[in-house]
Amino acid sequence: MKSVTVMAICLMGILYSATAQDLNQRYTDKKDKEHLIGKCDRDALTAAPFAEWYKKYYDAYELDKTLLKHSEGKLKDVKIEIFMGTWCGDSKRGVPQFYKVLDELGVEESQVTLVNLYNMDSVYKQSPNHEEQGKLIHRVPTFIFYKNEKEIGRIVETPVTSFEMDMAQLLNGLPTAPNYKAVQDISKIFEEEGVPTDRKELLAIANRIYKGAKGYRALNTYGYVLLANDEIDKAIATFTINCMIFRKMPNVWDSLAEAHEKNGELDKALEFYKRVLELNPIAENAKKKVEELKSED
Repeated sequence: MKSVTVMAICLMGILYSATAQDLNQRYTDKKDKEHLIGKCDRDALTAAPFAEWYKKYYDAYELDKTLLKHSEGKLKDVKIEIFMGTWCGDSKRGVPQFYKVLDELGVEESQVTLVNLYNMDSVYKQSPNHEEQGKLIHRVPTFIFYKNEKEIGRIVETPVTSFEMDMAQLLNGLPTAPNYKAVQDISKIFEEEGVPTDRKELLAIANRIYKGAKGYRALNTYGYVLLANDEIDKAIATFTINCMIFRKMPNVWDSLAEAHEKNGELDKALEFYKRVLELNPIAENAKKKVEELKSED
């Protein structure tokens, strides 16, 4: 209990320090690594300890100047939001490359909002001031383009083709479907049709979105983002649908069990942890959870 209390106090301290001053705040994770958090500017990325990887990827990126011509003059009235994590390999690589593209196109710093997110379970992919809220940020980096305050397209984690090509397409009104289409689809269904609990309705959604699910991790990550935001019903529905699509993957059942456990549905949690062990008899977390939940009966 004492360790939990200490952790809670530390977390409160981290959150307070990040919200007290908006720009270029830092925190230290459990591995003693320093990271940026909340709103930042590019100066923060070009300072130690982040400068090493920022300069490496910025300098090494070879621009396709032929493709960039299709974006010239089209970014004047465009605002861009970048959501990233200095703990994320894709962010370390992609954000410097993206900035190099923006520099070549003459984009002003004032047109760009840069937000760093936590990689901690209780505030997973959140910022202290929640700039990410309502924007479907489930993978980082995510680059969102706005014109007249309306989103005109986004690049999620990595470009579909390249930064130059993806930007040229969305700036000319031909945006490609970003990566992780299943997440976009399921979020839209929940927003427009509500969050079902009936198994038949969940199966119907699984049948509608499965072609956009390239692997179980996409919906699993989205489920954990929902869980961290206390959107339990959406998280359980997402994990359930993922289990329907990838029913032979132990990890998806483990995630569903965790969500039910957090929701106080211990019988269901026990059932799904047992399912994990049917698929993977040496799954240590599931073994531990089954024993814990059995002892509570």
